[in-house]
Order: sequence, then C-alpha cells, then structure tokens
Amino acid sequence: MGGAAGRARDEEAIGAVLTRLAQAFAGLSADGVAELYTADADWTNAFGTSRTGGAQIAAYLADLFADPHFAAGRPLGPPQVELRRPTADVAVVKTYLEREGQQRADGSTMPVRRDFSLKVLVREPDGWKIASDMYMDARDDSTLPGRS
Repeated sequence: MGGAAGRARDEEAIGAVLTRLAQAFAGLSADGVAELYTADADWTNAFGTSRTGGAQIAAYLADLFADPHFAAGRPLGPPQVELRRPTADVAVVKTYLEREGQQRADGSTMPVRRDFSLKVLVREPDGWKIASDMYMDARDDSTLPGRS
C-alpha cells in the first residue's frame, strides 16, 4: 500500500487502535485491550509500574479500572493526539488528556490530572499494534525558575 491513499488507510487504522484504547479507559473495561498490543509490548504507567505483552497489560488495566479511586475520575474532553510516521511500518503517537475527580489511594481527590503518553505502533501481519506505551503526569517545572 503506497501513496497518499495507503497512508490515509494506515492512519485510519492507527486511529481505530487509539480510539479502542480510549474507549476502554472511558468505559473502564479492559475487554479487547490485549489485542491492541503486540505479544511483547512494553507498557509503563506514570507511577513506574511496568507490564509486558498484551495479556499482562490488559490484566493490569482490568484491576485498575475496577479500583474505585481510579474509576472516580473522568476525562475533561477527548485526548489531543499528534502522529508521526518515521517509517511506513512505524508510527509514534503522543497524547495528552486531562482527568478530573480521580482519587488517591487514601480517597483524597487529585487536582486535575494532566496525563501524557507516548506510544509506538508497528504494522504486524494482522494490523497495527502498540509495541510500546509510556505514560507520565505533567507537573509544574521546578528545575528552571519561571518556566513551565
């Protein structure tokens, strides 16, 4: 698949993977999440928890989604998404999402959570899959005075 039409089809397929993942988070359901990731995908959340492979990632997310402290949060809008295609078979996607109402383990409510992710997707024989997924929370920059 070459040219603009092939690129458009790829970007539509990549978008479908990202949409399914966003729907899983919004619906607090890990059903079907494992198939979005490669068998050896690496995944790390904003707190340093890491999992490998779609099955481990989906199992972790199922537990996370069942936690009432996480489930108390709601997105303030759709994620912002930036897509780069370094090669025809690789896509790098940055996302940004704000959540309100999420609670800490002690039950206190977090301020608006500003969450970034960096995903690397690869073309596999059965379609686009996430091969690497890393999340981080934005915090105020305290290393350079006057900058954020």
